[in-house]
Amino acid sequence: MKLSGALVAACVTTCSLAALVAPDATAAVFLGMAAPLVVGIATIVMVEQTARTNPSAFTRRMTLAFGVKMLFYAAYVTVTIGLLNAAPVPFMISFTVYFVGLQITEALYFKTLFAQTGRNAPAAELSRGLPL
Repeated sequence: MKLSGALVAACVTTCSLAALVAPDATAAVFLGMAAPLVVGIATIVMVEQTARTNPSAFTRRMTLAFGVKMLFYAAYVTVTIGLLNAAPVPFMISFTVYFVGLQITEALYFKTLFAQTGRNAPAAELSRGLPL
């Protein structure tokens, strides 16, 4: 959970700095940060829980999560730009930066987590021939 707090602090800080630099884009930048942050924290919590309680379900859960994320992000971008009328350029720049940054952070954290648990998921499951 320490990582989640650090991610929230980093995202809120950078979003606040962006608001100081471009006050007209504050809402769009915030909306671009919000979804990747919430989804990133939810993913971290899910992976930590799965690693502790049911490591054999990791690939299945991550595959399901991937599909849910694809649908959620498509709906989120559509609603944010289409219905909320957020400024598209600042929103997409913010969304892309936070999405990529959080994905890289998650990947590095998961690598460390799996190394600590002695498991290289999902490679370990694939090598044992477990179904996805």
